[in-house]
Amino acid sequence: MIVSLLIWEPPCIPAIEEAVGEKITQCRTKEAAMQALPEADIVILMGGGGLLLDAEMLSVSKKLKLVLSVSAGMEKLPMRLLHERNIAVCNTKGVHAGTIAEYVVGGMLAISHHFPAFIRNQDKAEWTPVFSFDDIGGQTLCVIGAGAIGSEIGKKAKAMDMKVIGLKRHPEPIAHFDAVWGIDRLHEALSLADFAVLITPLTKETYHLMGAAEFSIMKSTAVFINVSRGDTADEAALIGALREKRIAAALLDVFHTEPLAKDSPLWTMDNVLITPHNAALSANSDRKLTRTLCDNINRLRRGQELINQVKKGEMY
Repeated sequence: MIVSLLIWEPPCIPAIEEAVGEKITQCRTKEAAMQALPEADIVILMGGGGLLLDAEMLSVSKKLKLVLSVSAGMEKLPMRLLHERNIAVCNTKGVHAGTIAEYVVGGMLAISHHFPAFIRNQDKAEWTPVFSFDDIGGQTLCVIGAGAIGSEIGKKAKAMDMKVIGLKRHPEPIAHFDAVWGIDRLHEALSLADFAVLITPLTKETYHLMGAAEFSIMKSTAVFINVSRGDTADEAALIGALREKRIAAALLDVFHTEPLAKDSPLWTMDNVLITPHNAALSANSDRKLTRTLCDNINRLRRGQELINQVKKGEMY
């Protein structure tokens, strides 16, 4: 039995049912999940949000063999308990890479060429030419978290003639990157960046990785982009940096609390572009997601090796 704990019904669910020939039980409340989970051998959920698979729910999941996350981040799952019970956990690492990379490049272009200001002017039928910032070609992008998604961001940025510096725990050469450094060189990289994109998973080490000290190091003309998790950046420190013009602008897809509170000052800042945790959503990424989930469901049924399985002791 396959149980979905997604609190919305993405297009992938009916597509998976058709592809694997099994009905998926949709649970949008914990009460419904507690009733369905005792018979489930596969659970589909959102790794970083949605209806959480907590210890209580796991305790009734006596037949559970596989947990499939539709996101790469796994920080809110009871990973220790899952691994202790030898329940396989697979994420969808890399599935959203192309979509998020296009989002980041599109955001850099939109901010550099004042698209948000033009849209506001269009709403008012106001004809006001604005002198754009420098073209992004020739500028430096710092990719904080040069994994599967970060690598794709770097590839597309390089196609726009940008200089690309990547940061990761275990640095190694990556195609299309001018340099890849250890995360210990974060401050050095930030001091060089015209754009800094944060695409790390949320762990104890990356909580508030970007804080007041980091924003103070950036150029006053620099743009900060967050497509990871809201808690990887200190939101109060970011608001302060934006308000005091210590950085030029921000493109934000993730926040400490989602939905973003209506009274957040971020909403009214003219140097902030906000999207509702939307960077990974596209028809193309949904097709890739469907294929990946179906592949692992069929692999489990056939007793084959799973893809994107999270190793014991790891969070992504």
